[in-house]
Order: sequence, then structure tokens, then C-alpha cells
Amino acid sequence: MIGRILLATDGSDSALKATRWAAALAKTYGARVTVLHVVHIPAALAGSTVLPGGATDVAVVTRLMEQAAEGVLTVTKPILEEAGVEYDTRIEYGHTAETIVKVAEEEGVDLIVMGSRGLSNASALLLGSVSHRVLHAIHDKPVLIVR
Repeated sequence: MIGRILLATDGSDSALKATRWAAALAKTYGARVTVLHVVHIPAALAGSTVLPGGATDVAVVTRLMEQAAEGVLTVTKPILEEAGVEYDTRIEYGHTAETIVKVAEEEGVDLIVMGSRGLSNASALLLGSVSHRVLHAIHDKPVLIVR
């Protein structure tokens, strides 16, 4: 019934709780987990010559974001390893909700697991949460949103 799980994570407390749920479900069903972290660079910054913190080099900012993504995976992987489940990892670039939906379709997952609130609560109040956007964008897969 559940053979592939997509775990969308940003390393937040909510995402780590979702990781525990994904690990438990994967262990119960013998499922494989794909851990996805989406690096989102806002469109407003894409063509900018001056970036947050005064940085002027997009490559430098991109590398810092990649290091942050690797840090997210570093805190996520031990939970899956402790549960003894098979997993792989993906770091993708793009709009977070759209990328989660795209990867879910590419991977042919049976379930998407994610936290209810990520690291960017302030922007979620203005723009809507990523989990809410995924829930309304995906039509053929169940989504488990962990509070």
C-alpha cells in the first residue's frame, strides 16, 4: 500500500516531527523514503546585484544555501537511520510547494509527509504555508501534515 514516501523537510521542529512519522510509517510498511529539501531563492533576488547581508555574488549566496541544505539533511538522516529504513536524499531548487509536487510526481510516491509550519512563519502568514499550498496542488496522493 505504501511503498514510497516523500519527506519534505526544512529542518524545523515541525519537519523533524514529520521525519519521525515518516520513519515509523516506512518501517511499518517496508517503504523507502525520499528526503527532499528545496532551496528557494526568491525571484526578487535572482537578478539582484546586492543580496541579503550585503553579498554581491550569487554564487556565494547559493553556496551558503547549499550548506544550509546539507545541514538540514544532517539533522534528518539520523532519525531515519535509527529507524532502520531505506532512504535517499534530494536537494532541489525552485518554488518550494511547486517543487515538492513535481518531485512527488517524478518519484511516483504513495504518500507525502511534511511539517505544518516551517522555518519561515512570518512569510507564511502573508503568503500561505507551504503545506497548505502542497495540499491544494496535489490531487492524486495523500498528504500527511504533522503539527
